[in-house]
Amino acid sequence: MRKSKGRIGRGAALALGVLLLAGSTAAEAKENESLYLYIEDSTEEEYRVVFDAYREAYPEVDLQIDTYSSSEYREARTKRNTMLMAGEGPDLLLFGIYDNDDVYKVMDSGLFAPLDELMAADEAYNSEGYVKNVLDAGIFGSSQYMIPLQYDVSCLISSRECLEEIGFDLEACGTFEGLFSQVAALYDTDYSYRVLGRSGTFDNFPDKMGVKLLDYETDEVLVDTPEMKTAMEQYKKMYEECTTDPNLETNGFSDTGRAICERTAYLAAGYGMYDTLSVCRGISETETPVILPVPTLDGRNSGAIVSSAAVRANSENKENAWNMIRMLLEYQAQGVGLNGVYFPVNLEGLQYVEDAALRDVELYESGGEISQEILEDYRRLIQEPEYVYFFRGITMTDFTGGEMVPYFTGAATYEECMERYIEYAKIYVSE
Repeated sequence: MRKSKGRIGRGAALALGVLLLAGSTAAEAKENESLYLYIEDSTEEEYRVVFDAYREAYPEVDLQIDTYSSSEYREARTKRNTMLMAGEGPDLLLFGIYDNDDVYKVMDSGLFAPLDELMAADEAYNSEGYVKNVLDAGIFGSSQYMIPLQYDVSCLISSRECLEEIGFDLEACGTFEGLFSQVAALYDTDYSYRVLGRSGTFDNFPDKMGVKLLDYETDEVLVDTPEMKTAMEQYKKMYEECTTDPNLETNGFSDTGRAICERTAYLAAGYGMYDTLSVCRGISETETPVILPVPTLDGRNSGAIVSSAAVRANSENKENAWNMIRMLLEYQAQGVGLNGVYFPVNLEGLQYVEDAALRDVELYESGGEISQEILEDYRRLIQEPEYVYFFRGITMTDFTGGEMVPYFTGAATYEECMERYIEYAKIYVSE
């Protein structure tokens, strides 16, 4: 998928005084303390304005940042995990979308510090300024171990006229099972393109279903259900299908909308506010755009955490680490750390993203007017996700991308593959 045009963050060099004002009211750091981070060099560049402001706000804290390049990612991740298991390493951990195979298992292990007391004691922190259900996704048991920074919302886009023409039942799409069955039915046809762009929209569908798959307290594996079997049967139709037209990817997102109106495409996958609204603009030139959320089995709108922060449990610098987390959250209101694809947990940051997207869709894309109704529907989807989860390797890479692959390719039965995964997952959750 072609990235957005680098709109957000490009003009985000801020006057430090604005940010220091917020930082100065926080709990003071103790003399001679330190704060150690081990992050990718791109992350250091992305948040440099925050790190500089932190040094100004807390000059008595020795902020140490070691970086690694993207080519060193695997080695760096192994090094970081080894340090953590030894009770050493970074005081503050910043995770990207795939930086942690299973956040829930790590939270259960006790490697992260509970942050509730630090959050409650910080007068500069106002929990009302954030998307609550996204922030609450970092709660495990009864404690806040993770602080989500950015999240994603999955949706599909089409025109009402197109969906009616191909027999797509909109009324059935209020649950995961209903939407998934409607999309899967397109793969029983000879349509040239079914879902344009971001063809991996459903790759992590077990987590999108909104049910407990693994129980870390009882060591149970709960994946073999009738609903899961139905979903696997539907996903098998989509597996490894060519679903992207490269010409449309390079011509602009509004052209994807026009392709839907021309019936050379039937659905587009939403990828951030700019892309989604651009497709809607292309459609609205001649037809009526429709945004379809990807709901859970019981009909809740869902979101996925793509970046987050945590503090090492045995760090001696927890307060320093929390102060940094709060500043990272605050700066989202000014566009720092935002790329226009994912959504910040900060409500003012969300408004920043929306304003930038609307401005740039007007500048870079052509088509009809985006109606207030479609904008309100999408805004509500973003601001009110009812079920929010973290991506997990154990349910994506190892499950749909691992043990179940022979079933998808016809090399083994569903029962054979599910048995192998359950055997593996039982060992995993009990470790």
